Amino acid sequence: MTGEKNSVGPYRNGFVLLIGAVFVFRMWFSTTLPLSGDEAYHWEWSRHPAFGYYDHPGLTAYLILLFTRLLGRSTELTVRLPALVMLTGSAVAAFLLARRIAAQKVGAAAGDKAGFLAGLLVSTVPLFAVFSLYISTDPPAIFFNLLSVYLFHRAFSEGRWADWIAAGVVLGLALMSKFLSFLIVPALGAFALASPADRKWLVRPQAYVAGLCALLVFSPFLWWNATHDWATFKFNFVYRQADRSFAPGFALEFLGGQALALSPVVCLCALGCLWKAFRRWRQERDRDALYLGLCSAVPLAYFLYVSLQRRVGAHWPASGWLALLVCLGIEWARLEPGERDRAARRWMTAALSVAVLMTAVLHGVIHIPPGWVQTNWRYAASPNRISASKQAERFGWRELGQEVERRRDEMASARVARGLPPDEPPGKGVFVICGEYGLAAATAFYTPSQMSTHLWAARRTHGENYRFWDDFATLKGQDGLYVSKREDGALAAKATLGKRFREVGDVERLPVKVKGQEVRSFFFIRCLGFDGRTPDFRAPAS
Repeated sequence: MTGEKNSVGPYRNGFVLLIGAVFVFRMWFSTTLPLSGDEAYHWEWSRHPAFGYYDHPGLTAYLILLFTRLLGRSTELTVRLPALVMLTGSAVAAFLLARRIAAQKVGAAAGDKAGFLAGLLVSTVPLFAVFSLYISTDPPAIFFNLLSVYLFHRAFSEGRWADWIAAGVVLGLALMSKFLSFLIVPALGAFALASPADRKWLVRPQAYVAGLCALLVFSPFLWWNATHDWATFKFNFVYRQADRSFAPGFALEFLGGQALALSPVVCLCALGCLWKAFRRWRQERDRDALYLGLCSAVPLAYFLYVSLQRRVGAHWPASGWLALLVCLGIEWARLEPGERDRAARRWMTAALSVAVLMTAVLHGVIHIPPGWVQTNWRYAASPNRISASKQAERFGWRELGQEVERRRDEMASARVARGLPPDEPPGKGVFVICGEYGLAAATAFYTPSQMSTHLWAARRTHGENYRFWDDFATLKGQDGLYVSKREDGALAAKATLGKRFREVGDVERLPVKVKGQEVRSFFFIRCLGFDGRTPDFRAPAS
């Protein structure tokens, strides 16, 4: 017993050192990159706190609001800190779940080793490394999904009311993070049906009280939707489901994307672990293996099915891999130093090494100087989102923000010179409009005063919450400054601007230079005399 007790400490201490070092490094790294358009859009959510939004439930907005208020200002670090905290919490939850299961089967030493390996996987695979630095609805969904898997495992195993209630509350928080969290529910139901020892919970009140707790936590979002024409439900279950047909090429893209997201060797090992988990259930009636297997198999199978009809984002199934990474940590902790497990240990070493290498390369690639990328490479299936030119888009945001505020104040002063009412407070009488939701949000974030901006664009898939925020009637009589990332976009916008403003100026260009080299440009149009009517984006009559 003494040897086992002495062997427990190193893995726990190693895990604490691991997540502490990773946390500090990622805090620093998050300050070296500007917010993406989507991140800035989620920050805009926090400036309009609500229980729901057009795209998703609203928990992410409140997390951003909490951290920016606690730390006193909105910066890249404070906006992204919730993501880092959520992914660090996910590594801790993976540690606890793997340790709990392995310790019951093999002993405390194996439990801590399994927890360390599971936490290491969650901390280092590319998919979860990215989400520790990228604020969206995914980081809280990942954390609360895995925490609910841990708490439901305790509830099924020990049956305490406190565990069932806590699990239900955490499930509700997962649903308040992202719609796709509902996939844990059929996984839990399938487990209760398949495991004879756990079918008793189907006729006992605890599971239903847990479901009621989840519904209560989720109910503010339902109320918001009921008062906003069920906008989020229509977006997710109507608009996004249009034009679906059998397209197996998307499935191949999905599988390749998942291999890259997890790193190829980890992905292979995880899928092998899934097969082994169901084999353990068949041969040994290992209910823990069944539980972890179903918690991953159900969401992954769902997204594989969806990928036969449409493109699936590489990050959509993120929560589905968590239980498999825990399962993989447990399997690796079982390995013995002898000849029998030599091949498995090599796979483990290769998996961890490749994952760490890919994550390290990913951190480096993000900071490649744009002048080094001498290629026009674009991913043919999604050229506007995945291309070498995207490297340059990390530059120029502060310059843009300063220029927007300078031009707005200049236009406000010109209004006074024309005899219009005094400019009180500064900038009154001039509003900023953008043709993309991400640009509108990022422009607002990077202006020195973090002013409000407005969306001037036809309906698209995302970013539609600006329709709830923008009240163009209140802007009647004001002047507008239109901002675009592309010259062709600015030129195309002149038609719609001309229908709502008395006078529309020429396109003005702001070049962005890095070390004397021009890397990108922004474009502006000054518009005078807004008529107060909502923009009309139908093509003008010829």
